Amino acid sequence: MLKGKPKILRGITRVEGSCEGEALVTTEKLSHLANAVGTDGIIRMHGHPLMGQSYAGKIMVYNTDIFSTGGAWALYYKVKIAGTGPKALICRKVHPISIGGAVDAEIPAVDDFDGDPCEVIHNGDWVKITAPQCGGEAIVEVFPSKDSSLTQEAPLAHPSHTRSIKGNLILNVHETEMRNGKFGKAKQLAMERLVKFAQGLGSKKMVPIVSAHVFCDWKTTDLTSGAWPMYEEFAKMDARVAVPTTMESTFMADDMVDDEDMPWHFKVKTPAREVYEKTKFVNDKLQSMGIYVIPTCIPYMHLNTPRFGEFHATSESNHAAYSNIMVGARVNRDPANMAFYAALTGVMPQYGVHIAENRMGQMIFEIDKDLLPELKDTSDFVALGGAIGFRAVDRVPVVVGLDHLTNEQAKAFCACVSPALTYPMIHIVGITPEARTLEEAFGGSVPSGVPKIHIGIHEVQQVYHQLHFTDNPNIDAAIIGCPFLSIQELDDLSEMLDGKKVMKMLWLHTDYVIYNAAKKAGILAKIERSGARVVHSVCPGMVDRDRTEAGKLIIATDSLKIALLMSGIGWPKYWFGVREDIVNSAITGNFKRTRWA
Repeated sequence: MLKGKPKILRGITRVEGSCEGEALVTTEKLSHLANAVGTDGIIRMHGHPLMGQSYAGKIMVYNTDIFSTGGAWALYYKVKIAGTGPKALICRKVHPISIGGAVDAEIPAVDDFDGDPCEVIHNGDWVKITAPQCGGEAIVEVFPSKDSSLTQEAPLAHPSHTRSIKGNLILNVHETEMRNGKFGKAKQLAMERLVKFAQGLGSKKMVPIVSAHVFCDWKTTDLTSGAWPMYEEFAKMDARVAVPTTMESTFMADDMVDDEDMPWHFKVKTPAREVYEKTKFVNDKLQSMGIYVIPTCIPYMHLNTPRFGEFHATSESNHAAYSNIMVGARVNRDPANMAFYAALTGVMPQYGVHIAENRMGQMIFEIDKDLLPELKDTSDFVALGGAIGFRAVDRVPVVVGLDHLTNEQAKAFCACVSPALTYPMIHIVGITPEARTLEEAFGGSVPSGVPKIHIGIHEVQQVYHQLHFTDNPNIDAAIIGCPFLSIQELDDLSEMLDGKKVMKMLWLHTDYVIYNAAKKAGILAKIERSGARVVHSVCPGMVDRDRTEAGKLIIATDSLKIALLMSGIGWPKYWFGVREDIVNSAITGNFKRTRWA
């Protein structure tokens, strides 16, 4: 296979290793989450150029990661447990999510090349990776296949052009003792993996975290987060968390298993009781380690409220975004496996938005004054976040012209991060603690030539109109509550539904704490008189739905995360609209846009 003169790329090793194999290439972003790449290794992201292809046993060449931090667990699972993962990752920029995943998967991950790997490497090329040391130079040799273009002159490696990052990781006494096994095998393994993660990032030290938020799972071989084998392994070692640790939303509310109106009974593949038993198995392991098994995606609102300047570890993107933007805490979109290891050790490598210069603004978004009166619905702030996030991508936006956000509006706005932004940092001038002025958002003065983008009615309208994956207005169900709904939002929805009856199922998602508060306040009874149901603890994307049936279903939602993250396995056909239109679609059975038309 290795014939002829190879093209050479020099890059940086994020996770060490050497291997060779056939390349599968895209210029697009990719997620390793089970919703995006099934546990069979088949890419299922609707509209993706590689949809339907398998990356099992391939050298995966792509831009960077998108979507959930759970992609780290999913990458580990597909490689080490299912045997359907890639041999190695070559990226323009390896996202920390995949660096973390590659550490546990024990596969090479390399990036920051002297040429664009997504252009130099072609599908079917044979690729050889030599990446012996984290942070050191990676050499990628590309042997073109017979179908590849051979017109490009092969760049030659030059021995003086080495590429690397300075590691210089220094551990304090306690961290060193954990790594050396003084506090048991569990902390030792967790620390060793955090150190590898740190070396791949070029971190210089660990930071102490105040809390952690870890991923959920159920013991299955199919639509799995991918974490359960590792949770089982660490529970057997009598692992205990070092800081208060909450858990992400899950697959089923354990007190509503047999409720036939719940999502886990609707067009599903696995019977509810079986899902319950397999979920309970994992939850018992987590609880044995001291983790609060109270599933939620909004721990920042009640279970673990962040404060300015604190470091937290989280596997929930909305949690990270809200903490940074609204409170001024220091929180990354951590790989879900590294958030777990941080929970066990109480530390996380310093990287990303932990570092002051990485939090500074890089572009300005000016909100048109005429837009403000049109932002009437909580969902409008979802669309506003999307309009900004889809344009900023991997840069830190500074937003000018918003002078007030309620908790609910802020939660909706921050939810744009996972589907749109690479990093969980936005400055809203006058709201974000580090952006009392425009100049402060940029670290003291606004650099000349900073890109400025106008956001008006047209830009928000575009989000509503571009985000749909069907032209059929007849829906099968409507979903609101990703991120989970607050008690105020449930109260507002109860008013919308008062005196009405739904024709199609309307599921309103929240967590256990808010569910019981709403029940106590009489809000649940008012909602459920309409036929709509409030679902607690369960992520809308974590239902083991029959794929054949799911491919036919159409939903209406006001969530960017549901629309984009669930479009692989789950609900590929959707309408995105304002909350009132989503409620009306459940009442009439048809989606009709009444605003932003």
